[in-house]
Amino acid sequence: MRSTNVKKKNRNLQRAVAVLACCVLVLGVGGFAAFHFLSAKDAVPASAQQKVEEKTITIGNAGDVIIHSPFYKGSTYKKDGDYDFTSCFSNVKEDYEANDFMVLNLETTLPGKDVGYSGYPMFKSPDSLVDSLTSSGVDLMLLANNHIYDSGVNGFLRTSQLLQDKGVLYTGARHSEEEKKYLVQEIDGVKVGFVNYVYETPRSDDRKGINGNPLDPSVAPLLNSFDPNDLDSFYTEMEDILSDMKKNGAEFVIAYPHWGNEYQLQETGWQRDIAQKLCDMGVDAIVGGHPHVVQPVDVFTSEDGKHKMFCAFSVGNQLSNQRREIMNLSTGNTEDGLIIDLTITRDSKGKAALTGVKYIPTWVYKTGGPVYSIIPADDPATVEETTGIKGIKSQVQASYDRTYKIIGDGVKKVNEAYGF
Repeated sequence: MRSTNVKKKNRNLQRAVAVLACCVLVLGVGGFAAFHFLSAKDAVPASAQQKVEEKTITIGNAGDVIIHSPFYKGSTYKKDGDYDFTSCFSNVKEDYEANDFMVLNLETTLPGKDVGYSGYPMFKSPDSLVDSLTSSGVDLMLLANNHIYDSGVNGFLRTSQLLQDKGVLYTGARHSEEEKKYLVQEIDGVKVGFVNYVYETPRSDDRKGINGNPLDPSVAPLLNSFDPNDLDSFYTEMEDILSDMKKNGAEFVIAYPHWGNEYQLQETGWQRDIAQKLCDMGVDAIVGGHPHVVQPVDVFTSEDGKHKMFCAFSVGNQLSNQRREIMNLSTGNTEDGLIIDLTITRDSKGKAALTGVKYIPTWVYKTGGPVYSIIPADDPATVEETTGIKGIKSQVQASYDRTYKIIGDGVKKVNEAYGF
């Protein structure tokens, strides 16, 4: 009897399940839809359920690379009928490559060998300069500077086209309007926005002026530039760019303005005004250039007090022939530069912020030939051993002292503001 009762109970249970299944089938369409709607409405988004991966990256930044005429004289850099400048960067290659990403200002044009090469005042450099830079660890080249139009329309267009053909990243100038005015680059999982602008010079007519030269209307829209006398237009354009950057996933934004007064060791009032406005807009860091000397570093706070921005007004020359004796300057500041490494950390909530700044002063060594080399000046006591160049300790120490006289107070202010 016990066995029979169990079987009856099982049959009754099976009938109940069958009836329930039929009810579910009858109500399936409407019920499932309602259930799905309520579930979707009340569910926590998948993105909120997942913890964001924490990441830390470093971005290196260096100043102007300018190939003056003496670089072409003699046999030092001649190779296979062209030029190779790789050795100029041999002593900073390790510093470049220590970063996840390296940026510098390419202050010249690349019009091609048939056009020829020249230095000041119209810079035209060999294509091999790009290879020397990339093999030394440079990832991104800034093109919005006052010498980008030195070889006219063809040289302007060819410079960015060549970089694209070589697979090298660039921003600030481009060869087609289909290209963006900025770059958002994923660096080890963190998306960083880069934007580069150069100041315009007074116009002789309705054309945009750069370095006193009117740009041909065919290329004027392809250069990121701003009129110091019409900053409202610049700010409107920057707001659009920053909005687009965010839509493209930028988590941290660095602006590279080509601005200020040449050879002045202090920033101008209008540089500070622009920096404050960019901070208010949400830019996270500024690395400036053009003065050909190092200028102070500082930290800005937005007007609402909610945002901080690191600012280096000018990181000086990275490589050039602007020597004290040539420039008729009382100091060697045009021989000095800065490599600034920015450490960016994204936390588990998805917020990317500046978590460290490293400053590496540099000095351009020159000897007969001529031979040039960028020398890290962060440790003058050991520089002769690390570079193998004898007799430079006192010059490197002097360069270090010049640079820290300019940036020292700002470095302390930055460290205090960010809690480094």
